Amino acid sequence: MIRKKRMNLLLAACLLAFICIGGSGPLSRMALNPAMNLHGGGVPAASPDQPVKIKFGMWETKMDILFWTSKVKEYSRIRPNVTVEVETIPDNSGQYLKVRLASNDLPDVFYLKASHLSVYRDALLPLNGLKAAQSNRFPAVYNGDILGLPLVSFSEYVFYHPSIFRELNLQVPQTLDEFVQVLEEIKNHDKYIPIAIGGKEDWTFYPFIEFGPPLLSKDPNYLTNLSHTLQPFGRNSPFETAAKLLKTIAEHRLAGSDALSIGFDESKQLFESNKAAMIALGQWYYQDYISNVKTDEDLDAFALPWRSDAREPLEAVTMPDQYMAINKASKNVDEIKSFLEWIYSPEVYQDYINYSGNTSTMVNIPSDQPFFNKVKRRHPFDPFMYYGMNERFEMVKNKAQYNEKKTAQDIFAGASVEDMQQLLNRNWSQAVEQLK
Repeated sequence: MIRKKRMNLLLAACLLAFICIGGSGPLSRMALNPAMNLHGGGVPAASPDQPVKIKFGMWETKMDILFWTSKVKEYSRIRPNVTVEVETIPDNSGQYLKVRLASNDLPDVFYLKASHLSVYRDALLPLNGLKAAQSNRFPAVYNGDILGLPLVSFSEYVFYHPSIFRELNLQVPQTLDEFVQVLEEIKNHDKYIPIAIGGKEDWTFYPFIEFGPPLLSKDPNYLTNLSHTLQPFGRNSPFETAAKLLKTIAEHRLAGSDALSIGFDESKQLFESNKAAMIALGQWYYQDYISNVKTDEDLDAFALPWRSDAREPLEAVTMPDQYMAINKASKNVDEIKSFLEWIYSPEVYQDYINYSGNTSTMVNIPSDQPFFNKVKRRHPFDPFMYYGMNERFEMVKNKAQYNEKKTAQDIFAGASVEDMQQLLNRNWSQAVEQLK
């Protein structure tokens, strides 16, 4: 016992001597101030000489992967002890990340869709104190906490080749009926696929089935109201109009004879090689097109006209996306927050937003979009702001097991619109009643 006491006294004396002679390592700093190097999770923050690895997860978008893989090397020059690994998330539907969430293996910082924030919110670090959060136009707030910061904002378009429209003497359609007529006329010439759709991947139907109904409803609170409606998929509903448009495209072979057997990359190739006249995608597609075609001389775009009368306002879904979130279980979250601040800094973010061709979400950083400025002058429209997130809607949707993109794919493959409406209304009404 006496020997143990002497050993403890000797160790204490050594530690005190180390501090007094000016020891500067992590141990001396923590001895002087035990709380100084701890963040909220109780994990030591990184010191300048401690190696740190940050996993930055993003969707399988070639342009973003190329940009950030190169750009993050600049961060390592600023912070030599930090290595940033760009990690590909193979889908943006959230399924892959759900598996990672279940195994407590989320990336340190990663992209999320707006509608997925509520699913992951318990795993996300609040971003309230970040400078970037104060300057972002569309922060995602849940119960007073900012859980995600959108990296981009963009509008939805139908991209088309003016040369094909001139050759076939076609005008940009102003109503939904005119849009179908243009598709039919292109098909009748038997030279071009009217519109390219990579139907093998169900997410490619989102411009029709996800964004069509809100635009048709003209209701900015569409998702909120849908979550309180017992049977929102009935006759003459916005869903029915969007579903019947897809049914017409499928049955009349307006996306080619094998749209369900090709994926997104193949649909892009059809459009970029002028084998297809049109493709419906967000403005994020522009840089992808340029990287492959090298010029936009034969490229233009218009808002898909979700209206029955040309005298009605023409609107296009405009939405924030690619919400940046931090895994609160990560080590060294202070370093990860610093990395996120760096991403949204004027020097870095300006390069990214100009490169991506999207619209800036930062109040102090402008967008450089010469192509889309010309598009809006030639084919003006009003933005329909779509935030895509409503907690109650997500709860009802999950209980009803509703997947709008899979539903669209099933309809395109031959499922009856009427049968689908009955099934959806039954499941949806049960889910709404349960939440009462």
